Amino acid sequence: MLTKQGFIFDYSKCVGCHACIVACSLENGVNPPLSWRKVNQFNKEKLPLLGFVHQSIACNHCLEAPCMKACPSDSFSFDKQTGAVIHNQERCLGCKYCTWACPFEAPKYNDEKGIIEKCHFCYHRLKEGKIPSCALNCPTGALSFGQIEEQAQPMAIGFSKKKIYPKINVFGDEVVHNIPEIDIKVSGIEKTNLKKTIIKYEHPIIDALDEWPLVLFTFIGSLITGWFWGMMLPNSIQIPFWAFFSLSFIALILSTFHLGKPFRSYLSILNLKNSWLSREILFFGLFFSIGIVTFQIENNVLDYLTSLMGFLFLISIEFVYSVREKKNLTLLHSANTVATALTYTALLTELWTILILLLALKTLAFTIRNRLFSLFESPLISIISFTRMIFGIFIPISFVVFTEYKFSWWIFTSIILGEIIDRFMFYMDFKRDRIDFNISNSN
Repeated sequence: MLTKQGFIFDYSKCVGCHACIVACSLENGVNPPLSWRKVNQFNKEKLPLLGFVHQSIACNHCLEAPCMKACPSDSFSFDKQTGAVIHNQERCLGCKYCTWACPFEAPKYNDEKGIIEKCHFCYHRLKEGKIPSCALNCPTGALSFGQIEEQAQPMAIGFSKKKIYPKINVFGDEVVHNIPEIDIKVSGIEKTNLKKTIIKYEHPIIDALDEWPLVLFTFIGSLITGWFWGMMLPNSIQIPFWAFFSLSFIALILSTFHLGKPFRSYLSILNLKNSWLSREILFFGLFFSIGIVTFQIENNVLDYLTSLMGFLFLISIEFVYSVREKKNLTLLHSANTVATALTYTALLTELWTILILLLALKTLAFTIRNRLFSLFESPLISIISFTRMIFGIFIPISFVVFTEYKFSWWIFTSIILGEIIDRFMFYMDFKRDRIDFNISNSN
C-alpha cells in the first residue's frame, strides 16, 4: 500500500491543552488571536457528566484540495517534495472563497493584512527531516506525524465526508460515542436554554451582514440580466442605457468591496479551469462589456450573446455557493438567481401568468426552506420571513389582480424589496462542519 507523510490524531489522548496552537504560533510567527490550528470541543459549555473530548485540526494538505480548486487567483500550489499545500500570499485577493470551500476551515483570514494565511505543514522543517512543530510539542502524543495511507479518507466524526483525501489518520474516535449522556435535570438548565447556549457559539460560514457587497452584487446581477432578457421580447419595458451601465458598474465596484486586496482583482480570472468564482467574474465582465456594445450597435447576434453571457454569469453564481453544504437549500431554492432574473423578465414584459407562477413557486420553495411557521424556534426569523412574503408575494399579486394586470413601479419596487430580503436570508443556510454532542432528556 502506498504511503505518504501526514498528521496522525488520536481523540482518546487529546486533553485540549492548546500546546499545538502555541507551538504553531511560535514557529511561524502567527500573532494571536489569529491561529492556523484550532482545537474543537465537544463540550464547550463544560457541562457536568458530558465528558470532554477534543479535536486538534489545521490544514490537512488534501490530495484533492478544495481551497486550491476554489481560489480564483490560483494562489495555492503543491510542494512536490513535502506534499504540502502552499499559499502564495502575494497573489491572494483576500476574497475568502477558500474559507468557504475548506471543510476544516483551515485557511484563516488576516484582517490586518487583508489576505489569507494557513498552515504550510512546516514544510521548511520537513525538508530538514524534522516534523511539524505542532506534532513535536504535543505533550500527550495525541497529535503526531508519520506515514499514512496514500488516499486516507477519515470517516471519524468531525471530518468531512467529501473525498478530498486529507493527509491525516485518525484514531480513538470511539470515545466520542462512549461519553456519558447528561440528564437535563442534573445540569440545572432547561433543554431550550441549552440550545440557545450552543447556538450563540455558532458563527455563520458566510455572514450576510459582513458580506453585504456580495448580497447586493448577486441581487443587481439578477436584476439587470432579467431586465436585459426582457428587452428581447415584445411589449417589454426597455432598460435605458444609463440604467444598464450604472447598475452594472455599481455591481462591478461592489464585487471588489469584500476583497482584502481590491487592487489585485485583476488576478481573479487566473483559475478558470477550476474556480467557479473565476468564471463568475469572467462572465459578468463579458456580459457588461458586450452589453455596452449592444446598446450602441443594433445587432441580434450581440443581443443573444449578451443574454447568454448573463445566463452563464447567473449559473456561475449558483455554483460558486455550491462549495459549501447547506441546511435546507437545493439548487432550485427561492433565492436562485436565474429564477429571480426570470421573475423580473416576466414582470417587465407583462407576462402575468408566468409571473404569478414564478412567485407561487418561489413562495413554496421559501416556505419549505425556512419552515415559515416555526414561530417559537426563532421569532425574529419568522418576522423577517413574513416581511419577505408580504413584499415579495402578497403585495405584487394583489397589485396585479386589482389593477387589471397593468404594470406598476410599485409592484417592481415591492418585488425588489422581497428579493433583497430573500438574498440576505440565503446566506443563513450555510452550515458549519463541526463536531457535536447529544443531550439526553431522559429522567
